[in-house]
Amino acid sequence: MPHSAAHALRSEPFVPDTADMIRRFAVFGLRPATIHEIPQALALAETLTGQSMAPPDVVVANQSYTGSTVLVMGYPLSGVFINILLSEAGVKAVREGRFTPGDPARAHVAGIGEICFGLYTGVYAGATREARRQIMQCSAALRVEFFGSVPLFARAATEDGARSMASLGFQPAEGGLKGLWVHEPIAHAPGAAA
Repeated sequence: MPHSAAHALRSEPFVPDTADMIRRFAVFGLRPATIHEIPQALALAETLTGQSMAPPDVVVANQSYTGSTVLVMGYPLSGVFINILLSEAGVKAVREGRFTPGDPARAHVAGIGEICFGLYTGVYAGATREARRQIMQCSAALRVEFFGSVPLFARAATEDGARSMASLGFQPAEGGLKGLWVHEPIAHAPGAAA
């Protein structure tokens, strides 16, 4: 089914409240990674997913631009949650298969204070059962409380990842990146009238 016919709700871009999101992450034990934690977070993500991650300098640049690209939990790190806030051009690039998650074009990323048209989740993984549980709960809360009005994209790195995405309501996306899944808008933008 084409994405435009999948749901009655249309996408409603909005400017995310980064400080509010960071406060919400903390409820689940997640915090934005420091520049010094990013290489360790990427190494953990590679270990947990069996896939190569973006170079640390690219991720540091995105973290500086968005304020919330890489979230981590624990000391030492036990979980990692990597998201990219998408601009209008970014959503189009994802749907058309031109988006590069490991090195996104600046024009495809929504920075702090900019309008967000979608969210791309690159990694959500935990080294322990508790870390995985907290990250899944955080993912669900982010979807409902902050990003319900825009499409959410992800690719399954593992069979478990595909199962968890299906259980959260994601559907395989037509076109776009190989293995792409999408969860179309489910709510109105934060602060929008119903």
